Amino acid sequence: MALFPTVGRKQPLIRFSWWCVALLLSLGVIIHLIPFYFMITSSLKTGTETLANPPTIWPQHVTFAAWMLVLNIASGAGTLMPEPFYLYLWNSLYMTVLTILISLPITSMAAYANSKLQRGPAARWTFVYLISMLMVPQVTTLIPSVFLTLHFPFAFPRLPTFDSGDPYPSLQIWDTPLAVIIPSLFNGFNFLIFKGFFDSIPTSVIQAARVDGGSEFNIFRRIVVPMSVPVFAAAAWLQFSSLWDGNFNFLWSSLVLRSPDKLPTSVAIYTLINTFTQQGTTSTTLAESQKTLLEQGLTWNGLMVLGLLQTIPIFVMFLVCRNYLLSGIRIRGLK
Repeated sequence: MALFPTVGRKQPLIRFSWWCVALLLSLGVIIHLIPFYFMITSSLKTGTETLANPPTIWPQHVTFAAWMLVLNIASGAGTLMPEPFYLYLWNSLYMTVLTILISLPITSMAAYANSKLQRGPAARWTFVYLISMLMVPQVTTLIPSVFLTLHFPFAFPRLPTFDSGDPYPSLQIWDTPLAVIIPSLFNGFNFLIFKGFFDSIPTSVIQAARVDGGSEFNIFRRIVVPMSVPVFAAAAWLQFSSLWDGNFNFLWSSLVLRSPDKLPTSVAIYTLINTFTQQGTTSTTLAESQKTLLEQGLTWNGLMVLGLLQTIPIFVMFLVCRNYLLSGIRIRGLK
């Protein structure tokens, strides 16, 4: 594909403008790749070289000690990371993917109902109520969410009781993946995206399907969903990024998941950062483990490996959704 359109190839001013745009875009790409490059090189450096000032551009002595820590095969690594990193990575993937697979149908069907089924004040008030979830700080929902995980499906400090005094049956999902998944099943921002797209679908298309005898669910499944694939891809990408690296998801996971074998990668990385940055420790075992790891050349290079592995799923998710995201941009441009 030619860099310059055919119309502007012989016009110096347009050609110069295109070169400026290409230069700025290339500069932006380089700026974004510099931190990624330093993460890769730092993961291959020794502990001393990682802390060198000024930093080296390329590792003088390549070592895989940091990768051995991640694979849990370095001596003393089990003290800092009780479980292998791939288990934390699997926990994050499992909870994130399952949340998206359940959340997208719920959010999209709610948006479709509000866009095409409800009318009048009911539609407006439902829309305002669902969008108002975006205006409430997530931290303020911590306490009711904790009650919900302790006495699911009741978000109360204590379980309601029958007249006989026996408590209502409930599920205690505390310290389980469901405690992270259930509070994230509805996404207000994705609802806004779906609602905006469904409003642009001509009502005549829906009415024609109804005349042909299609049920609302079949209309949604066979007509609306195929038309909305780019929107689903954009919503999946945004929610995946939010769940994978979101600050609230990290805070909530560290609160409700107490077992080390159930923690996501973000909590595992934070725990390792605290271990490397703490000044002294009251635990003799931990201090000896730190000394052993430092002697093997492990400092911040181990965190660079964890950071690299943390970014790979987001990059892969972008590659999966890239064509759909670009097609969505083209659709909006044509409109």
